[in-house]
Amino acid sequence: MSSKIFILFIISFSKIFSQINLHFQPSAYFTYGSYSNKTISTQYSLFTSLSPNQIDYFVFGYDGINLKHDFWKYNQNNLSVGLHYWIPDLNLKLKLDYVYLKGKYSDDLTTQPLIDNASLISPEIIYGYYPSFYGIGYARFNQKGNNKIQSNQFYVRLGYYPHYKLLISLLPSFHLTENLSSNQSKYLSLQTAIFYSPIYELSIGTTFTIGSRKFFYNPDLMVLYNQLETQTGNYSIQLNYNFFKNFVASLNYQKSRFAGYEIDYFVIGIKSSFYF
Repeated sequence: MSSKIFILFIISFSKIFSQINLHFQPSAYFTYGSYSNKTISTQYSLFTSLSPNQIDYFVFGYDGINLKHDFWKYNQNNLSVGLHYWIPDLNLKLKLDYVYLKGKYSDDLTTQPLIDNASLISPEIIYGYYPSFYGIGYARFNQKGNNKIQSNQFYVRLGYYPHYKLLISLLPSFHLTENLSSNQSKYLSLQTAIFYSPIYELSIGTTFTIGSRKFFYNPDLMVLYNQLETQTGNYSIQLNYNFFKNFVASLNYQKSRFAGYEIDYFVIGIKSSFYF
């Protein structure tokens, strides 16, 4: 009897699965960073999203980051997981992101590498329909090891399409950061993003940030800026071009200012889309 139930279950599951059209979006990026204090960084990123209906997504990502200076080096590995669920009847999108990172610092004076283990969890609720949408989110960052840090980020999302080819997005955020060996710090910043698509194959984007922030999590890119120094400014420009069917090439330049140094980032990437 149990074997018959098992066979019926397999048949039913196969029928349900056969009716689902999976949307698979892999992407790969390489980032080169040039620091004003002569540090060099390289980063390899792999991301993929999987959707059974093109509105709900599971996102998986990996980042391998290497920083090298004349006297020290730092290696970091990030694992990212995201669940993005859409409720059409309520015009609601629910997001939940989780990031785990492990870093290793070494220099000419230390006998053993210094290890950092950290995690971040970020829920967000987005409401709206064309031409505008709104959201509210939170990111909790906790790091143990060489540098013990706790950070809480509260942010609001405001988006508006003045034209179907143009999107303007605002992301004000408030940061409450505590280094367990020092006092609590507060930061406030505003990130503005503008995206324009003059033709189907091409999209252009730019972002700029005013104010200051620390341990900032970008919920759109699933990227965590976990530098120990305070970020005092950031701007970027990005070009995306659909050069062949579902293949999109991406070029990005970003300038980040931190207390004590600046970073020029150059990013190249490729993204594709497949259906099963």
